[in-house]
Amino acid sequence: MALALQRSLFYNFVQSMFDEGIVNDEFFQLLAMKDAIRQDYVVRAITSYCIYAQNLFSYLTYHISQPEVDYHQVDASACDFFLRTSSIGAEHVKLSCAELIQACQENDKEYCSCALYWTKNEYSKLRRKFETLLQMERKIIDLENGH
Repeated sequence: MALALQRSLFYNFVQSMFDEGIVNDEFFQLLAMKDAIRQDYVVRAITSYCIYAQNLFSYLTYHISQPEVDYHQVDASACDFFLRTSSIGAEHVKLSCAELIQACQENDKEYCSCALYWTKNEYSKLRRKFETLLQMERKIIDLENGH
């Protein structure tokens, strides 16, 4: 009974994230991988993505703040983040990251700064949702394992 309730809460939370446009269909595909690959796949994938994002934001902030911005280098990192973000299904972050890529391609430092700020902001919203989601997922795993 507790497991069924926790799963219901989890899927309702995910559905609310989808309804808000925070995640897209790719995120549901990520969730489906849990059953196919391993029990803690979602926890690992989200945790890995968040660690990568935090490190990337430090890197991008540093490089964009330099007197001479290497737009090619910043663009390459933003494109990599865009791909990672797309694969995890983080729709709002993906949209803001696309704007960052556009800013890099225009070699516009102020535009890059603004787009990076927007991307960080969208990521912060997503991270808070992911933190809640991970707590819920860990409870489900514990219940499935009889803890």
